[in-house]
Amino acid sequence: MNGQKYERRVASYLRYKGYKGVTITQASGDYGVDIVASKHFHKYAIQCKYYSKPVGLSAVQQVVAGMAYYECDRAIVITNNTFTRQAKQLAKHNDVELMANVNPSNMVFLEILLKIIPIVALYLLYKMGYEIIVYLYILLVVMIFVLSLYIKYQFKKNNNSDDEYIEENDELSN
Repeated sequence: MNGQKYERRVASYLRYKGYKGVTITQASGDYGVDIVASKHFHKYAIQCKYYSKPVGLSAVQQVVAGMAYYECDRAIVITNNTFTRQAKQLAKHNDVELMANVNPSNMVFLEILLKIIPIVALYLLYKMGYEIIVYLYILLVVMIFVLSLYIKYQFKKNNNSDDEYIEENDELSN
């Protein structure tokens, strides 16, 4: 696998993990950012490194520099390997998230498999005459889904009220 293929796999992995607007930047002149994506009200500048040795601090420097160009508020460096001590230190000081040992093709397969196993188990329970367990499981899943929607709504509502509070205090201080 080469660097560009790794970038495409990481982009697919990020989409699978819930990132929106995942875009691979141009191969040359990308200002240190390989992928731009959004999640949870944040825009991420992402640098991908497919290396046979630990990734050094230059990857962190590149993604920090590219954040401003792509108007991102968060940065991530993703690699199939690990990071040097210097890269970890620089990332910590710049609030850059480091993701080591990421092999997207294997991870996506395992996560899909982990989602299929419960469905197969529920089907087998249903066929064996344990309908009540299946119905209770479905009810539990629906309740968790509704609860997650409610939490997202409350989070969004609280963030908006914080913004209004900040704006009111700015007006009062002027």
